[in-house]
Amino acid sequence: MDYNTLLNQHLCFAFDRQLLLADLVEDLDWGYDVSTGLLTFGDRYEFQAEILGTEADGDSSWLWSWANEMSSLPPERTQAALELKRLGEREEIPELSDARHSLSVVNGHALGMIAVGQKLGQAYYHGPHAQGAVLLLIVEPEMPWSVDHSLQRITANFPQIIAQMEIADHKNALFHYLQHYGLEPKVSAQALVVEEEGQELLHATFDELNRLQELKASLS
Repeated sequence: MDYNTLLNQHLCFAFDRQLLLADLVEDLDWGYDVSTGLLTFGDRYEFQAEILGTEADGDSSWLWSWANEMSSLPPERTQAALELKRLGEREEIPELSDARHSLSVVNGHALGMIAVGQKLGQAYYHGPHAQGAVLLLIVEPEMPWSVDHSLQRITANFPQIIAQMEIADHKNALFHYLQHYGLEPKVSAQALVVEEEGQELLHATFDELNRLQELKASLS
C-alpha cells in the first residue's frame, strides 16, 4: 500500500461526502473553537471536529496536528491525525507518518479525503485564514443528510468526479466507491458489474489502462 493507492481508493466517496457538506453549509461563515472542538457555520450548524493539520502559505508546507508543538493542541483534537500516523507507520506511508511535508507532495484536501475514506470522520472542512488553512475533520456521529438512492448517486457523481479530478485508475476508484456504499461489484478484466437477485443494476467497462469507457445503470 502506498499513498497514491490509498487516496485512489477513497477519493470518490470522500468527494461525495464533500458534496453533501457543501449542500448544507453553502456560503455560511465558519468558525472553530479549539477548546470545545466545535466547528460552526453561521448560526445554523455546529459539528464536533478535530484538527488534522495546517497548510502554511509562507513555506508552502503541511504540518500534522500531532506535530504542532507551538499550538499546544488538546490531545482530543488530534486523535484522527494520530490514527492516520499509526496507519502510515504500519503501511510505511511517509506522507501519513512524517510530521511535515511540502504542499507539492501532500495537501489538506487529499489528506482529508483519506481520513473520510478511512471512516475517521464524516467529511472535512478546509478552513482558510490569513497565513494558510486549517484542515478540520468533522467527527459528529450523525450528520443532517441522507442518501436514499446510493446507486443513482454513484452513477451521477462518478463521471463528474473523474472529469474534475486526476484519477489514475478509474476501475479501482469506482470499485471502492461502490464498496463504501455497501455494494459488492463483480470484477472481470475490463468491467465491474453490480447485480441484485439476478438483475444487473450497474455495468461499467474500462479500457486497458482502467479508464472508464461506459457506465450504464438500471435505476428503476
